[in-house]
Amino acid sequence: MVSSPCVSICEVEQGRCIGCGRTQTEIAEWRDYDEPQRLAIMDRLEQEAAAGGWSIDASASASPTPASPAKASAIATPAGAKSGAAAISDPHA
Repeated sequence: MVSSPCVSICEVEQGRCIGCGRTQTEIAEWRDYDEPQRLAIMDRLEQEAAAGGWSIDASASASPTPASPAKASAIATPAGAKSGAAAISDPHA
């Protein structure tokens, strides 16, 4: 089984999945990563969530910048998903 942070809310806004927080690159390459790489990304996502979430204006790089507390209100959450979000498919399924 492939570890994944996917929560089946697969929509991307400004380069980040609003469900799990992965970048588009991380989602596309997820099956190519070895388990330690996947776990490291999942740890980073947990740290970002604990720090207030990820910035929706982060680039699609593998090391996006966590949102500052001032940006917390601008962070998309699953309950606050915008209607213009792009749907994506997760290759881990």
